[in-house]
Amino acid sequence: MSELFHSIHNFLVNHDFPTLIIALRGLDWTEVARSGYTWLIVVPTVTFLLWTKRIKTTVALVSVFFFVLLIQKTLSPATGSLALNDLVTFLGGAVVIIGINLYMVFIRQ
Repeated sequence: MSELFHSIHNFLVNHDFPTLIIALRGLDWTEVARSGYTWLIVVPTVTFLLWTKRIKTTVALVSVFFFVLLIQKTLSPATGSLALNDLVTFLGGAVVIIGINLYMVFIRQ
């Protein structure tokens, strides 16, 4: 497990933002779903969060997941230009995700 965290840390240290975007665009969700590490981390975490009724934290984690999906589907590779439709979709999705999180933090106390 420490090897996994070490490799993630090395990846983040050695790469810049465009490289991270390219890595996110190349992420295969079927491989992620088949990985034992995914199930080892996600199932106990979600179970604990729902059991202790930490809805704000659960919403924040789900928002991170949806933000990764949003980046993967809308942002083009570093070499290509960004279409206006993709930019509007990204900004709209980001505003919705931020709005839901702000609502959960400030309004719903």
